[in-house]
Amino acid sequence: MAAVVATVTIPELRSELAGDGTEGTLTVSSCKTHTKTHYGTHRRSTELKFSCTGNWSAQDAETTYQDVAVETSSRFESGSKIPVVQVDDTFEQPQDRDPGDDAAILAFCLSVLACGIYCLLTGFGGRGGPCLTASWQLLPARSVTGPILGGLFALGALAALVCALVL
Repeated sequence: MAAVVATVTIPELRSELAGDGTEGTLTVSSCKTHTKTHYGTHRRSTELKFSCTGNWSAQDAETTYQDVAVETSSRFESGSKIPVVQVDDTFEQPQDRDPGDDAAILAFCLSVLACGIYCLLTGFGGRGGPCLTASWQLLPARSVTGPILGGLFALGALAALVCALVL
């Protein structure tokens, strides 16, 4: 599972870190409001989103597109000019291309990988398998693999936390 998620995340992260895309400006013609409701166990929250449409032109003024839609976190008046980056066939605001979330996902995959290896080596998590303390005793070369898997898990969790909060 970690390998599949990492395979999907790595190209996006590489694109964000390399700064791929064409920078330009969107001249807003209209903005539509839509809400997204999140249901939790104790409360419900509503997230307000905006979709702004307009004409996009590249900074080099060679390329232009009409009727480009961009998801934004705030509403813009008609005629406003906002920075937008074109990557492949999508248009995004520059702050939406921050690598922090993708780097956090990739780091979390490291922790998931460590858990998966532990489960494969010990049988933990299987139907009728040993409990956590018993499975720890079944770990081959426990004095070596235990610290390696524990360190791999801790490194992944800590890196995911740092990437999510700092980047």
